[in-house]
Amino acid sequence: MASKPHPLQAAVQVAQSREDEAAKLLTESQQRLAEQQNRLQQLLSFRGEYAAQFQNEGGGGISARRFQDYAAFLNSLDQGIVQSRQQLERLQQELARRRRDWVQSHAKTRALEEVMARDQQVRRRREDQREQRDSDERNLRSPGGRRRSSDEDGA
Repeated sequence: MASKPHPLQAAVQVAQSREDEAAKLLTESQQRLAEQQNRLQQLLSFRGEYAAQFQNEGGGGISARRFQDYAAFLNSLDQGIVQSRQQLERLQQELARRRRDWVQSHAKTRALEEVMARDQQVRRRREDQREQRDSDERNLRSPGGRRRSSDEDGA
């Protein structure tokens, strides 16, 4: 005979679903953060290379127009770097929030699983005790069981 599902089974499944979704969102946040860190590194590297190129060309003398173009482009890169750092900060905050969400959902899932497991142990123990009592009663009622009981009383 198939055993009935535990009354908390549905709650555990919902909690596990929420935990899985929180884990998925956490992973996505980690990936976005890593991508943004990579973009920032690329911007910083490119800015360094471009600034070095500007200094090299500037040492030999360049036109005012070329100087303005370099300065404008470096300024544009600096703004991009500032925006990239701001985005990185937002993603770090999002990641921290997603991590807290996952930790909380994980704790809820584990708590429900523990409650369900303890309850199942109690139910099994009660069932084992009931089966033992039933077995003891059958043994006492059977002809062989009464005789043993009489023999023990007379000994």
